[in-house]
Amino acid sequence: MAESFKSTWAGGEVLIPKAQVEAEAREAFDAGRTANEACPYPFHTDAALHWLATFNLCMPLSSNRQPLPNDHLPHS
Repeated sequence: MAESFKSTWAGGEVLIPKAQVEAEAREAFDAGRTANEACPYPFHTDAALHWLATFNLCMPLSSNRQPLPNDHLPHS
């Protein structure tokens, strides 16, 4: 996996370290911010996509999740 991601800044391309992107996403989630307001990168860049993936992985799974139906078995 890449150790840095491309983004744009002031009309030019920059490389953002992977650890920085992930730390910013975790900090935003912990602060209760939404992805739309907190992501510091243009959404079409590699940095933004990785930021959003990290942000989404911070969300806990619901404790009342229901298993998906097994569509490979005949229905009764």
